[in-house]
Amino acid sequence: MSMAAPQKAAAQAIVNIFETGSIRGNYGDVTLMRGDSGQLTYGRSQTTLASGNLYLLINDYAARADGALSAQFKPYLPLLEACDPSLNTNTTFRRLLKDAGDDPVMQEVQDTFFDRVYWDPAMRSAAAIGAQTPLGCGIVYDSTVHGSWPHVRDLTRKHAGELADLGEKKWMAAYVKERRNWLATYPNPLLHKTVYRMDAFQAIIDAGNWNLDLPLAVRGFSITPAALGETTPVKVSADGAPRRILRLKDPPMTGADVAWLQERLVRAGFRAGEDSVFDSETDAAVRAFQQSNDLSSDGVVGPVTRSALEDISVITPAPSVTLDLPMPAVAPVQAAFQSQLPSLDDDTTASAPTPSVSDMHTHASPDHAPAPASADAVAQIKSHVTHEVQVAVARIQHSQQQQHDDLWNAVVGALQGNSGTLVSNLEGQAIADGRAFVSKALASRPTWAAALSVLLLVFTEGRDALVWGEHLPKMGLPAPSLPNIQWPQTSADWSHLGTQAYAYIHGLAQALPAGWQTGLRGAAAALIAYLLVRLRQRRSAEKKIAAA
Repeated sequence: MSMAAPQKAAAQAIVNIFETGSIRGNYGDVTLMRGDSGQLTYGRSQTTLASGNLYLLINDYAARADGALSAQFKPYLPLLEACDPSLNTNTTFRRLLKDAGDDPVMQEVQDTFFDRVYWDPAMRSAAAIGAQTPLGCGIVYDSTVHGSWPHVRDLTRKHAGELADLGEKKWMAAYVKERRNWLATYPNPLLHKTVYRMDAFQAIIDAGNWNLDLPLAVRGFSITPAALGETTPVKVSADGAPRRILRLKDPPMTGADVAWLQERLVRAGFRAGEDSVFDSETDAAVRAFQQSNDLSSDGVVGPVTRSALEDISVITPAPSVTLDLPMPAVAPVQAAFQSQLPSLDDDTTASAPTPSVSDMHTHASPDHAPAPASADAVAQIKSHVTHEVQVAVARIQHSQQQQHDDLWNAVVGALQGNSGTLVSNLEGQAIADGRAFVSKALASRPTWAAALSVLLLVFTEGRDALVWGEHLPKMGLPAPSLPNIQWPQTSADWSHLGTQAYAYIHGLAQALPAGWQTGLRGAAAALIAYLLVRLRQRRSAEKKIAAA
């Protein structure tokens, strides 16, 4: 069945409020609730990982060549298709989902997807049961998105009767009550908290607004024509092409932006060069300017210092209007060599930090074109190499941070309800590792050598205790008497106790017969030496395998 555009928008807005707390819907909303069988949920109408619908949505977006982040989702498609729960706590993937929500292409894909997967099936279900009012269709749509529409529908038919016999208004009111009771008593306690959906529909039913006329109040939101007509914010900078951050470097920075900086400094009363080179004289002038304007005197010309320099146009107007233009944008040095340098491989690109769509501004500056690269090719190459090293270091740091985030989120996920799967996996891995260790140990001659040497030493040292008792009387040596030990109270007492213990042990050692146990101790020493040699050989072999 078809519904007028205003009523369709109102019905979808109600569900958007339920799902994301927004009339228009939050396209970048990523949610993972403890105990939610749907696992990770995403988007304007919160499609789920466990249902496989998240895979369908991302697959549609990845197929769009004009999507800002489409290509970065492609490596995740196999995991999404398998509904892999590891994606629940994958911080890189979740950040990518959130950033993609700002992409107008993703928003268009979501609108089309949710109509195809939720709205159109809901309208077919409404027509099948005989629902015709916008509110009745909206109730069916909400249950289709939330889940279990057929089950609660049949419960209502069983307890209240058929819609054709009761009429749509009575049947829908009975359905809302039936579904509220079902949500409130469902075994999963999370669903108990969602009864507000049926309470909101009950309020609309009580108001008799079956046509979903606007304005419409739902959970503190006012759905109005103006609210429905609002477009999603497009995050595009109006600042034109990005400007470089200028500072003293080796080799020094050059270009039109440095010339602009020097002109502004001179106009502000500070001595700076006029050769378009950011040298030590220009650095001193920048620091003096920053200090006079209560800025951080670090010699770095970033957005704050640049803004203060641009205000000079008002304080000290230039003799020519041309000189009052903003700082020109200068293309990065590496752009001059882009066609000559090999591109990064896919693996390196994938490991880089995910860019936000809000950072991918569309730049169009009518005032300035990018200045050409410096003519000093050697300086440009040095600058390019420095840039590449910095990028590589940043990627390594990002990779380390990602590993830390993954470990942290795994722990958080365990505490938030994923502990059953996590502990089960850990237990299975521990059992497998234990079996492998025992199997390896039994087949290891060094391990047997260690065990046998321990047994021999235990035997000899244990036997010594018996020998002391057997030989001391025959040798005529007085058995040392056990000192009268009292619990130490002071540091001097502790020292005295140590002296007594040493004298007692020394007296026992003097009475030991050394002949018969020498051989066993020698054998134990030989086994230990053999163990150390074999362990050294094994470590050397493992290093060779790792190097290969």
